[in-house]
Amino acid sequence: MKKIIFSITLIFMILSFTACDSDVDLPEMTEEEYPRILGRWPELTDGGELGQFDAQAGQEFELELMFTPSNLCEGIWYLDGVEYTRGTIFRYYSSTAVSHHLKLVVTTPKYSTSREALLVVK
Repeated sequence: MKKIIFSITLIFMILSFTACDSDVDLPEMTEEEYPRILGRWPELTDGGELGQFDAQAGQEFELELMFTPSNLCEGIWYLDGVEYTRGTIFRYYSSTAVSHHLKLVVTTPKYSTSREALLVVK
């Protein structure tokens, strides 16, 4: 009986000194990565026209997207061809019904990508 208890104790002691390897090899993002825009964006219509975001007059419209590689990307939001804001969040408020052309351009030091849609305030 003492041998069994000793063996079990020895096994537990040996296992308690072993450790799992917690080093995870994560991919390193570099300038060579093509920028990606993550989040919801309206698809083109069947006729090939831009998709649209719908907003209500008198309420703030907010859209938040993520970009990768995040440490190398910059997002610039254009409203009717004019730079409106920078970053991952687009906020817009209108008290009247109006339609705008919304464009997001995400750039890294080497590459660029963009998305376009209509912003329709009703």
